[in-house]
Amino acid sequence: MPGRTGLTSWDSSWPPGTRIPANGLRPRSKRGAFATTWWGRRFTAAVEEAAGAGRLSRGRTYARAGQVVHLDVGTPGTRTAGRVLATVQGSRATPYDVVLTLATWDAETRAELADALAADPSALTAVLGGTLPESFEQLCLDAGLVLLPRSLSDLRTSCTCPDLVEPCKHAAAVVYLLAERLDDDPFTVLRLRGVDRDALLSLVAERRAARENDGDGGAAAPTRRARIGGPLPADDSFWRGRPLPPPPDPAPPAGTSALDALDASLLGPAGDAIVARLRPLLVAMTDRGSQNCST
Repeated sequence: MPGRTGLTSWDSSWPPGTRIPANGLRPRSKRGAFATTWWGRRFTAAVEEAAGAGRLSRGRTYARAGQVVHLDVGTPGTRTAGRVLATVQGSRATPYDVVLTLATWDAETRAELADALAADPSALTAVLGGTLPESFEQLCLDAGLVLLPRSLSDLRTSCTCPDLVEPCKHAAAVVYLLAERLDDDPFTVLRLRGVDRDALLSLVAERRAARENDGDGGAAAPTRRARIGGPLPADDSFWRGRPLPPPPDPAPPAGTSALDALDASLLGPAGDAIVARLRPLLVAMTDRGSQNCST
């Protein structure tokens, strides 16, 4: 009886001559759907709507048997951005190369996403926490951005196999395994659009700071910053009609601290955790200061 590598014998699930690599990627799914989340299913639906039942069935079989040997999601900012590069073992000795491609977002589009997330940082916090709320997709749509593929016109597939029909069974197998990765890390959806995690967090933080400083959504921030350090008007028009600055805030009530008035969202997705860690430190410093004053 042959082992896991090389030519397999007929075992009721594989036709003679099929090669099953020993080092293939193994999915969690043993039967039924691969994706368990709505965003993962959206990816598989884009392929399933275009592929025939036979190719989909073989694609699922290839995926579950571990015939996808390699799967790598491209890195934003490089030539692999927006691509999934995979290797699939077919019936021939040499594996096939499969590429899935999504259109990436340019710098202006990523800035529009950051503006939208600055207005609703909870959406980004959810994605970083491992879930993709449907409100996130709606937030993107409101900003004119298509987040998830709707058909093969959005998600292109290519393979070095001789099958001229798109998608082939090898590409379908890759999509099914990709769907499980999307279930585990929904930020992979943004990565496929060319969005870098750290760069996006920095952009959102900048937009949040601008919104807080300007109080008008940050639209006037560049103009205001340009005025700082410029010459004052020759006449007294700079002062006329300008109200005095508001008085300083009163001291916080007893039993509270400056942390209670802090908007934790300004510190990013981990803001609440950061505040929780700072609170005992501030209490300790306050107690030490009280002891020094009493001695």
